[in-house]
Amino acid sequence: MAIGMKLTILKRLVPVVAVALMGVTLIASISQYMNNKVYDSTNYANVNVVPSLLLLGEMRKNYFLAWISAQQLFFSINGTEKETLISQISVYRRNVEDTFNKYEFNGCFGTPCFTDEEDKSLYFQEKALWAKFSDSLTQALAEISKNQQGQVKAQNIILETMALNGKLLDVLDQHLQYNAVISKRSADKAAIEKERAFYFLQFIGFVTFISIGAIGFFSIRSILRQLGGEPADAADIAAKLALGDLSPQIQLKPGDTTSLMAKIKQLINAMEKVANRADAVGRGNLADAVEVLSERDRLGQAINHMVVSLRTARIIDDRNNWLNTGNNQLAQALTGDFTPQQIANTALSTIGHYLGAGRGVLYRMRTDVGMLDVLGSYMYSEGENQQKTVKFGEGAIGQVAVEKNPIVLTNISRAAGDGTAPILTGTTNSPPHATYTYPILKENILLGVVEFSFLEQLSEIKLDYLNSALKIIASYLYVAEQRGQIHTLLTLSEQAGRDVRKQNDYLQEVNIRMEEQQQQLQQQAEELLQSNAQMEQQQQNLQQQSEELQQSNAQMEEQHQLLEHSNEVLRQSQTEIDEKAKQLELSNHYKSEFLANMSHELRTPLNAIILLSKMMMDNPDGHLRDSEIKRSEVIHRSGQDLLTLINDVLDLSKVDAGRIELNFVEISSNAIITELRDLFDSVAQNNGVEFIIQDQLNTKLNSDPGKISQIVRNLLSNAFKFTKQGSVTLRIQKIPNDQLPIRISVIDTGIGIPQNKHISIFDAFRQVDGSTSREYGGTGLGLTISLRFAELLGGTISLNSIEGKGSEFTLCLPITPPLSPLSAALPVLTTNISATPKTNVNTPQGKVNDDRHNLKQNDKVILLIDDDLDFGTAVIEINHRLGYKTLVANTGAEGLALTKQHHPAGILLDLGLPDKDGTDILHEIKTTHELASIPVYIISARDHDSTLNQQDIVGYLQKPVVSSQIVEAEAALIDAIKLAPAGGILLVTTMQNETNETNEILRILESRLVSEHYAVHITTPGEELQDALNNHEWGVVMIDLANLTMEKALAVAQTIRSDSHNTAMLFFGIDQLSDDEEALLRSYSDSIIVNAPQAGQRLQENIARFLRTVPSVEQTQLTSVAARSNEKKLAHKKILVIDDDPRNLFVLTSALEQQGAKVFNALNGRRAMEMLENIQVNLIITDIMMPVMDGYQTITALRANPKFAAIPIVALTAKAMQHDRENILEIGADDYLSKPVDYDVLCNMAALWCTKSVE
Repeated sequence: MAIGMKLTILKRLVPVVAVALMGVTLIASISQYMNNKVYDSTNYANVNVVPSLLLLGEMRKNYFLAWISAQQLFFSINGTEKETLISQISVYRRNVEDTFNKYEFNGCFGTPCFTDEEDKSLYFQEKALWAKFSDSLTQALAEISKNQQGQVKAQNIILETMALNGKLLDVLDQHLQYNAVISKRSADKAAIEKERAFYFLQFIGFVTFISIGAIGFFSIRSILRQLGGEPADAADIAAKLALGDLSPQIQLKPGDTTSLMAKIKQLINAMEKVANRADAVGRGNLADAVEVLSERDRLGQAINHMVVSLRTARIIDDRNNWLNTGNNQLAQALTGDFTPQQIANTALSTIGHYLGAGRGVLYRMRTDVGMLDVLGSYMYSEGENQQKTVKFGEGAIGQVAVEKNPIVLTNISRAAGDGTAPILTGTTNSPPHATYTYPILKENILLGVVEFSFLEQLSEIKLDYLNSALKIIASYLYVAEQRGQIHTLLTLSEQAGRDVRKQNDYLQEVNIRMEEQQQQLQQQAEELLQSNAQMEQQQQNLQQQSEELQQSNAQMEEQHQLLEHSNEVLRQSQTEIDEKAKQLELSNHYKSEFLANMSHELRTPLNAIILLSKMMMDNPDGHLRDSEIKRSEVIHRSGQDLLTLINDVLDLSKVDAGRIELNFVEISSNAIITELRDLFDSVAQNNGVEFIIQDQLNTKLNSDPGKISQIVRNLLSNAFKFTKQGSVTLRIQKIPNDQLPIRISVIDTGIGIPQNKHISIFDAFRQVDGSTSREYGGTGLGLTISLRFAELLGGTISLNSIEGKGSEFTLCLPITPPLSPLSAALPVLTTNISATPKTNVNTPQGKVNDDRHNLKQNDKVILLIDDDLDFGTAVIEINHRLGYKTLVANTGAEGLALTKQHHPAGILLDLGLPDKDGTDILHEIKTTHELASIPVYIISARDHDSTLNQQDIVGYLQKPVVSSQIVEAEAALIDAIKLAPAGGILLVTTMQNETNETNEILRILESRLVSEHYAVHITTPGEELQDALNNHEWGVVMIDLANLTMEKALAVAQTIRSDSHNTAMLFFGIDQLSDDEEALLRSYSDSIIVNAPQAGQRLQENIARFLRTVPSVEQTQLTSVAARSNEKKLAHKKILVIDDDPRNLFVLTSALEQQGAKVFNALNGRRAMEMLENIQVNLIITDIMMPVMDGYQTITALRANPKFAAIPIVALTAKAMQHDRENILEIGADDYLSKPVDYDVLCNMAALWCTKSVE
């Protein structure tokens, strides 16, 4: 039984399954064996017998046909059939031969067809007889081709084969019959094998069935005995146990203790015991434990562990409850408006009662004298040993005050009366057994010291309570002292207020008396003046004047009262105005912060777009296709457009603040038309819209061309955007006798504007289509800014539109500007050096120590014409760092004198000079022949005046500026000098077809320009032109369209452009051009002179302009101190870039690594400080707005650390506010870059400061 119980159900079912598998396997094996035998029998017939019968039949048929054909051949006299019969006989013989080969070798499914020796014997008989017949047939065929005698001989040979023929046919028939008998024998054998297999399989199946049934019966009986009942009953009981139901009753057979049901019953009993114990634990009985049935009784062990954990938790809860109760009692006792002394006594009493202290005393810290005074005590008697004052370091109290750490003394054993302070009760007088002296601290600031004495040592929980209670006492004491100080300050403030009010009353009275005295003095003065002329009359009317004087006194008293009332109203109004001014200032501050934050959030992703697209445009690796470079240019241009939109938002704020400066000059409509045609012709073509320009203005106007251009560009952009088909018309006309006679109209056939939106579209951020599904983009700022600009110019913008038919926007302007344009004063010039504002522009403020006395031959000299001395000092310092000498002129006259004396390499010019306007200085320089080629860079606080570009300036920089911008300007100046043409005029024409126009041009050149020492050279296209370009640098190349075809002229222009990108070109000598031809020519030059009455004068003016023009250079390209080369600027340099935006890190790292730098990245300032401990870098580039540790904190920390103080730091900022940039430089940054960062500026500035760090 024991052995049987150890057998699992699986093991018990194995014999049943094994017998079943064996029976099935045996049946399958025998069935397969018998089937194979049946198959062999049938297959033998199919593979050997049947194919052999077919081959024999084929053999007999072909042989018989061959014999019949031979009979016909040899015994037929028809010559026409002879060849046919010979051919047939050949085919039949070949078929017989093939059949013999198949039968012997592969005719029966690739094997010989022999079944036995008899079959083989018959085959070889047939083969031998056929061989004889075939030989005879061959001889007969050979004879028949001879003469008539051969015919007879052949017939005889055939007749001799008659017996052979019969014998061969008999053998074939015998062979066929033998193979048929073999086939029947195989079929009979297969049937017998099939029948034997059927009966044998029935026997095996019956035996297997009986075996499976017997073994299965005994296995099931054994399984039920092991289970102790039905499996369904066991499953039902297990399901109830899984649900926690312990109620099932199990009936076992007598003596059954080992079955599954018996074990389940034991499990139910054990679970009942555990449940009862759990109920007891739930009722709070944690004393008893559950009896563990064995070492593996996890449930019993878990219950016992739970009981232990609950006991521990109860102990901890009791402890925490005791601590919380004590703390709550203390906090409740100290709640209220108590003095520090009351708080001390209450706290000592509460703690003493709760801990059972014998005595307690609290000393308060006096920082002014470095001592502690008694603030409160507990269970002390008058006259006992209690120190009222304790010095620092004196006794336990003083030592704790010094160390700010507790001192605990235990096991104190002294007799009463030995000088200690005993613990007194009504029945005992005992010395303390332990004292506890603790500091009272608030944020590590000592407020006092407390000491308790006990008759026994404190337990750990009581010490925890004492520590927490002291923190509560510190908080309440600190609050009480602060409250006392506030009360004192309030008292002083009230007293001061009363004194101020008294003083104000006194001052008001004095003011009133002074006003009265002033009125009296004024009246007396008037009376004295009158008395000189009317003395006699006054004496006669003295009585009357006295009466009038009394009346005047009464009136003055009334006026005085009215004046006092008016003053009170005025003071209230002033108070309200001040409050509104504060609110306005706060609103402007919020607005500025919003614009700065918006600028940052937009410029951060924009930085990545512009930088990466610029890098792709440069294509340094040369792996991009032209189409990909073109797409990069589109992305870069789109990024620049988005930057323009951001600047529009800032411009709107600038307009609201009144900080837009206007530059009024005389302009013509032709200049406006030319610019707008160049800008929008391509737009019209791309949109499939006709662009019509109507210039009906016959006079000039005085206005700001930059603002007019910006307004009209915006109106045209809107027109093309909202016009899908039709036309856009630009019309300039003059309306006589009108207040605003100049009208510039933009008319489109687009979607039009509803009547109810004619006014609202001029509001900021408003558009015609403002729905969420709008079709047209835009910010809604263009019309707002345009209207503001128009109002600044003294005009307005009118609108006439019908929805669905189109719109007409008209800019209405006066011929002359308004007397008081609505522009604010010039903004104050500030630099990265704290500039001191000028108090009097006519008063010299001293001289800057420049380099005029240290000039040597071949020195690079920069002339600064600016009256700001601090700015001059900054420029000199930067120039010295870059290797330039500097001359500084504080007035325009001095600047002109220095220019004529020293001929500087370049000039930095301020427009706001004390003695004359900077534009006049610029004009004089450019109109003086020997000075005209000097490049001039404007650095001024004025807004950029677009008309200055016509006077050949290199660039324009608006103050305030920083060092990097000054370096940039001076680099542009030096580049302009390097790129300046050597001079001279090259005329490209054909020598054999000189026209009158060409001769006239030559006459003008020889008479007007040769006198100015410019060389004139005539050449022809081809090798002569190439030689002229190689041997000389020309100021301007003139291309004669009268003698050159358009194809040759374009080829000449391409040759010139390939030779130099800086050589100016001028086309002349043609009567008219098509639009396509004009577009091709304008891709090389904007100067195209068509034949007209004033063509000669225009040609002369353009040539002179080109010869005196300083070539433009990119303002954003910084120049390094070292000579430029094709080498990477940052090779072997190490740069740390700090930015929390992964996009910025990627683009900055890519740009710097492209120039050969090794770049390290950090996501915040703290991480950067950690990295710098392990690496050395030449430059640090850090963003300002970062988490954890922002740019300001990072720069401050770097400058405070001597290890990193010398590393140059360049800050990245997206904020547009000037004070942010000033703050960056004040805290220690060497320079800054504004986002979005220009690729060239970034690389060149990094190279500059890396070079500085090496120095």
